Amino acid sequence: MLEKEIIELIKNKDWYNLKEAIVEWPAPDIAELLEELDEENRIVLFRLLPKKLSVEVFDELNPIVKENLISKLTDEHIKNILSELPPDERTDLFEELPGKITQKLLNLLSPQDRKEALKLLGYPENSVGRLMTPDYVAIKKDWTIEKAFQHIREFGKNAETINVVYVVDENWKLLDDISLSKLILSNPDEIVEKIMDFNFIAIEVNKDQEEAANLMRKYDLIVLPVVDEEGILLGIITVDDVLNVVEQEHTEDMTKIFGITPESAGVELITDLLKTPIRDLYRSRISWLIILLFMDLFTGGIINKFNEMIAKYVVLVTFLPVLVDTAGNAGSQSATLIIRSMALGKIKIKDWFKMFGREIFIALLLGLTMGLGISFMGILRGGFQVCKVVVISMVVNVIVGCLMGMALPFIFTKFKKDPATASAPLITTLADIVGTGIYLTIAMIMLK
Repeated sequence: MLEKEIIELIKNKDWYNLKEAIVEWPAPDIAELLEELDEENRIVLFRLLPKKLSVEVFDELNPIVKENLISKLTDEHIKNILSELPPDERTDLFEELPGKITQKLLNLLSPQDRKEALKLLGYPENSVGRLMTPDYVAIKKDWTIEKAFQHIREFGKNAETINVVYVVDENWKLLDDISLSKLILSNPDEIVEKIMDFNFIAIEVNKDQEEAANLMRKYDLIVLPVVDEEGILLGIITVDDVLNVVEQEHTEDMTKIFGITPESAGVELITDLLKTPIRDLYRSRISWLIILLFMDLFTGGIINKFNEMIAKYVVLVTFLPVLVDTAGNAGSQSATLIIRSMALGKIKIKDWFKMFGREIFIALLLGLTMGLGISFMGILRGGFQVCKVVVISMVVNVIVGCLMGMALPFIFTKFKKDPATASAPLITTLADIVGTGIYLTIAMIMLK
């Protein structure tokens, strides 16, 4: 059924047919429709949804619409939604909303849920603790397989997943993880300890979420246990949680690479351009543009210092854009490759010297190739003498651009900053400043 037909049913107050039509839709589609409707129709439609479906739909909505619904729904309705949300998704909701609203929602939770939510919110931002859910199944090593299955049947309904169950001791220290298939294939009278190999992958609760994603990718895991410093099992992270992290991290890296600060609007909204307030989009883009504007003024100052030589060899100016642009592009390529390798955990800060040697060799090859490419135009426009200046400047500028692009992510990482902050516009601007200086200095020396 089309959206306009849904709106027609709302206008006619045909609640029965409206409910019949909408409940068959997948939750993401209903969420998308709600985001398109005006506030009045959105509230009416959401209230018609069955309890379970309304929770699924609510989880799919963007933060602005969630906040809008919360402000219009009754406390009882909100309480029902919150109680049905998984703990990790409830934590995500609290992080998205203003503090005043979060406090109101915390007061609507049951004492047990409120304690759990406050515990999850107490972990550092972007840490594994914010992502984990405490809904898992744990068994003891001295149980029989049959007893383990009885426990799974009793408590598995509320678990995030039962594909993997965890073996813990009396103090809840993680001893092993066992797949459900391994349990099924074991003799019911066998002791759990007999099928344990004490070989498992876990992550500490205060580690960065991106590290969890890297671990799950590396070991091809669908679920990852979370422990504290003493190895006590606190919760789990599932693959769907990690996919959300990867998407957010990728969005954040991409925006920073191109000189946009996603914190101003929120990573979730920065790509939803139609729904993000213009004020937030402006704030996310203006800061780097202002910084780069003032940096670009240095380029003009350098050119001004060489006025006399430029007046004598005007043809030099025609090569300036291609020289600095090529250096900037080469530097951006280097930075992108380094940033991505760092994000995947393939390159560490200790690999700086090794990468420096490799990058010099690659940059030299690139520079020579680009120098050869521009030499023909150099001879055509300025003769052999100018051609030499242009070719040497091209080789040097490409090498310098590549080394800047390679080094900046390491420098930002060293100072505990996101390496993606070494954005393409920053490298391009630095290449403009440094490249202009190199080119005109070489020209002054060689042309005297």
